[in-house]
Amino acid sequence: MALSSPGVEVDIIDQSQYLPASTGSVPLVIIATAQNKSNPSGTGVAPGTTLANAGQLYLATSQQDLVQNYGTPFFYTTTNGTPIQGYELNEYGLLAAYSALGVSNRCYVIRADIDLASLVGSTSRPIGAPAAGTYWLDTINSTWGINEFDATTGTFSLMNPIVIYQADQLSGEVPLQSIGNIGDYAVNAIEIPSSAPNQYGQYFYKTSNNTWAVVGSSDWANDWPTIQSTNSNPTLVAGDTIEFNMNGFFNFTVAVPGSPD
Repeated sequence: MALSSPGVEVDIIDQSQYLPASTGSVPLVIIATAQNKSNPSGTGVAPGTTLANAGQLYLATSQQDLVQNYGTPFFYTTTNGTPIQGYELNEYGLLAAYSALGVSNRCYVIRADIDLASLVGSTSRPIGAPAAGTYWLDTINSTWGINEFDATTGTFSLMNPIVIYQADQLSGEVPLQSIGNIGDYAVNAIEIPSSAPNQYGQYFYKTSNNTWAVVGSSDWANDWPTIQSTNSNPTLVAGDTIEFNMNGFFNFTVAVPGSPD
């Protein structure tokens, strides 16, 4: 409609442009904490830090909800109270989830099956009784005092035995036949009961028939030749002679008799 004078005509044109609203997303934070942490009140264990709940997906809806389940984020300090920046055992993941819940009301959390408290180093030596099943024996770098004599070179060589440290590696207190090869040595590093020490062996040798024999036993001794020939599997007939030379001290000759002698 035309404006009649006098007067003012105003046209309002909306030229605003808007981006569509973004789709809401919920963050997922994978964290590592000490196991069995105390809850903020100190009256019990934070349930999210137990072994049974490791690897479980949890939806936290507030900062208070988060710390009730996973405890307060813990950061290590030096003895004089200075924070240790960038320390691998600081609970940065838990702090990230806590910060996300400061601007949101939903955050998925998964705690890895890692006990950060058990990874803390110690400057003092272990004391007290060790836990059941704990081994303090360095089975890899230990030497076991097994030396084998080489008659050709006239020297002893240190043997590197197979170390038996699990009960399922034994059958009747002897290493399993499937373990090792002929000529190998084995050491039983499992504790020998004091009630029957003579029934258990510690050092074993795998004989030529592929069975383990206790070092020093008759089976072990019978597998080592008293005399060794310079020829292997010779064919002998009546009238042939065999010369025995015992390191130059004893020499004698034996003639192969004819049948039936």
